[in-house]
Amino acid sequence: MSLAATLRNAFFGPHRGLPLAALRDAGFAEAELDAVQGTPAMADQLRRFAEGGGRIERVDAAFSGANGMPGLIRFYVPPVPQAHPHASYGSLAHELGHALFCPEQWQPPESFASAHAYARSRELGEAHAWLNQWRLTRARLGGLPEPAPVLPIENDHDFGTQPVDIFTRIDERLAAGWSEAQVLDELALLNANMFPCGMGEGNFKTYGQCNRWDWLQATAGRHPAFTAFLQRLGRAPHADDQKLLTKFNVFTGPPDGLGLAQAAPDSGALDALADLLAATERRGDLDALYALGAGALPRCQPGVAACGRDADALVRDDGVPPRI
Repeated sequence: MSLAATLRNAFFGPHRGLPLAALRDAGFAEAELDAVQGTPAMADQLRRFAEGGGRIERVDAAFSGANGMPGLIRFYVPPVPQAHPHASYGSLAHELGHALFCPEQWQPPESFASAHAYARSRELGEAHAWLNQWRLTRARLGGLPEPAPVLPIENDHDFGTQPVDIFTRIDERLAAGWSEAQVLDELALLNANMFPCGMGEGNFKTYGQCNRWDWLQATAGRHPAFTAFLQRLGRAPHADDQKLLTKFNVFTGPPDGLGLAQAAPDSGALDALADLLAATERRGDLDALYALGAGALPRCQPGVAACGRDADALVRDDGVPPRI
């Protein structure tokens, strides 16, 4: 056990308020448990979570993963000898961010007036989780530092990706004088273009695309054009269809009043797109899928920034927009 954990235990007891047995059952190594106990900021958050009735749950699964919400953090544990990288201090810090901050992320999709508003709440929830992970990782005492998460981020203008070092980006923004609100804005925009884990083979939607599709599904009764499109398609939309429709904001264009240059396709264009997709086999060829969308939807501007204020909100005082 680290010196910090030993000193803390001398004052507070080794297990007071901390669900260490549950973390151990979820696959946490002793070094990770030492870091959890020995880092005051982490221990305080975990104790706050536990004392509020929160619990840690192990779920046996075919993959490694984790998710958190108010009152419950789950770790998905694959069978031995598969690796379980999510049984870590950093993953716990991230999921505590979901469990303890940004309660609006847990409101149901149908309570939001637009796809953008719902997606924004979810993406800000992820932003708080990333910022919390960054804070607790920087505060970690003893042992090896957490590896920096370098993630592929999908471009707004196509289906290509660029690697982004999330923690370095936060360091740079704060060093440049950005406020916490500005950092959260950028993290939310980055999250919209990140890829969730555990999506299943052949599902290449980003968080932002998943969020917008979830809102469409939950509010389908409000959108006769969407219902007519599905009837014309003649089958359940698969993951490629969902990615294209949400990438090009076909049924999730900008809310009224934003003044953005996004025009909804007319019924003829929607019928033609439905017929084209119905005749196209699902291949997971993202370049071909993007080309199909760009050709069929010339009035639709792709990307999450086309549907919200994010890009404008992130322009710094020197007029330089964020790099995504």
